[in-house]
Amino acid sequence: MSKIAIQTLLFASLIIASTAQAQSKVSVYGRLNLGLVHYSGYGLASPTLTSQNNLASRIGFKGMEELGNGLTASFVIESSLSPDTGSGTIGGRETSLGLQGNFGKLRLGYMLTPLDDFHSVAGPGWVTNVSNDNQNGFWGNGYSNINNGEGKVCNGSVAGTDSGNNFSFDNRYGNSLRYDSPVFNGLSFASHISLAESSAAGCRNAYASSSKFQYADQDFIAGVAYNYHHNARGPDLHDHLSLFSAGYKLGSRAYLGAYFQDLHYANPGKRALSQQGYGIIGKLYQGATSFELGYYHAGAGSGDQTPVFSGVFIGDGSASGLTSLGARHALSKQTDLWVQALYLRNGSRADYVLGGFGKAGGTGNPGQARQALAMGIKYDF
Repeated sequence: MSKIAIQTLLFASLIIASTAQAQSKVSVYGRLNLGLVHYSGYGLASPTLTSQNNLASRIGFKGMEELGNGLTASFVIESSLSPDTGSGTIGGRETSLGLQGNFGKLRLGYMLTPLDDFHSVAGPGWVTNVSNDNQNGFWGNGYSNINNGEGKVCNGSVAGTDSGNNFSFDNRYGNSLRYDSPVFNGLSFASHISLAESSAAGCRNAYASSSKFQYADQDFIAGVAYNYHHNARGPDLHDHLSLFSAGYKLGSRAYLGAYFQDLHYANPGKRALSQQGYGIIGKLYQGATSFELGYYHAGAGSGDQTPVFSGVFIGDGSASGLTSLGARHALSKQTDLWVQALYLRNGSRADYVLGGFGKAGGTGNPGQARQALAMGIKYDF
């Protein structure tokens, strides 16, 4: 091929690329977040462990295309990354395709629920396995079953990162459809439904749904969320959660947030299992450094334990609390150094654990206090 032909081809390629870019926008984003965590308070002899943890690292692709008449198509493909081990899952975090216009936003795919939108209002601000996994055990009972779904006729009917996680209300929905309304005078609404897509007997009409109403202005946000699981754990097993959350900015230097939740699990032939919990968080901002103090409470469960362990501990002595103290220093707009200390006080009949170190009920040592000290570096791009 002649030099002129090559130059012409390259020029044409640039023209095509610039034209495509004018019609649509695609970008790459992500987070690398690694830390060292020192655990203590496990086992009768209180053994300790220090490990390097991957803390919600991810890489994603997102794009949008203006279709005209106020209509926009958009997509996101977000994958998990484990820089400490080199593993990861393509599209395993947040993957969706949808349309947005004056009517709001409509998406199909694998997405976080409207309930999870309130995580930023009163949940821990440090995206670490140390607080986030364990706080999930308080927030929405994000417990992953140690029984691996044993005895579940509808096992896996509500897609999640753990096929045995059907007790959890704090998860992503697969095979799902989500609608977010436009914001009108600070008010908005969102609803999300996940279909089981199972032909198993008793599971054909299984589904999960999550909805929220929210008000937000420059300084204040408040909302209520309701999740309902229909046959997610098996025939005639209908579970639900109600959550109220609110947060307020105290000028430019402080923030207060809180939530209250009420969980209920069906338990045929026994008393239904229920639990209430709450959390409160305060943040201070001093230039490039911010501080956070949070307390999260898992109340004593009432009723009877489910045949497959629910992740909720019941009876007197099962109430537990998690205290979290952290600090973050921004080296730039993209790079943070952070440190976090946690203290988990288990009730005498409770066996909650810290994130990244087993699962609730798996240690065989109820009533033991657990601690963790974590420090790391986070880079966003």
